[in-house]
Amino acid sequence: MAWRSSGTTNAEMVDKLKRFGVISSDAIESGFRKVDRKFFVPKGNEDMAHLDQPLKEGNVHISAPHIYGSALEALELIPNSPLSFLNVGSGTGYLSCIVAEVLGPRSLNYGVEVHEDVVEHSRASIEKWKNAREKQITGGKRLSPTSAQAIKRAINDAAPHIEIIHGNGLQISASSGESVVGFDRIYIGAAVERENLPKITKLLSPGGVLVGPVDDELVKVVRIGRRADGESSQSMNDVDDNIGSNQAM
Repeated sequence: MAWRSSGTTNAEMVDKLKRFGVISSDAIESGFRKVDRKFFVPKGNEDMAHLDQPLKEGNVHISAPHIYGSALEALELIPNSPLSFLNVGSGTGYLSCIVAEVLGPRSLNYGVEVHEDVVEHSRASIEKWKNAREKQITGGKRLSPTSAQAIKRAINDAAPHIEIIHGNGLQISASSGESVVGFDRIYIGAAVERENLPKITKLLSPGGVLVGPVDDELVKVVRIGRRADGESSQSMNDVDDNIGSNQAM
């Protein structure tokens, strides 16, 4: 059923994600509507941006919308909250931007991506999305420099800064100052083997939630205490669209 969620526009794609029960919360729906997938797909795939299928060109890979919809619902995001978010294998930055729209300006939003060309693609895509938001607010009208700067500041203040870092998510230290307090929400955007999962779950703060592909299934982990081994995990479903086909982990 999820694969039926294709559209000819972003709005139509989101309508179908909603209709077929992939997304159910108003906040996630709003996030999808505010972040058009067309800005993030690999170059040359713009005409396929709103199809419910994964797209890949070289190292640049974006999963099918229904995969992101299921993951975002499972992350238990709290709208307009000061949660911290880490995207391990952040790819195009598409999901990070949707999370930014949901969590709002008080949150922290980091992505770690091992491929440098993908980092460059994601940063450029995020800028295109931000520019589109600005044009939407101004109605495409030409403004005085003072007014334009004021609007840009207001737009930047309305959503958290998204920082995409070039690096390997498995090498983030939970004790050397890189992630001392832990992250409230973590998404794994690149395939990870089950034996490496503890390297990422240790980055969760108490009560934190992690969602991502582990081996061949989508897994959700909730850290229920301060001890690193105090976790509850569950399998959500088989991963069916090469999510994380850039196996960098």
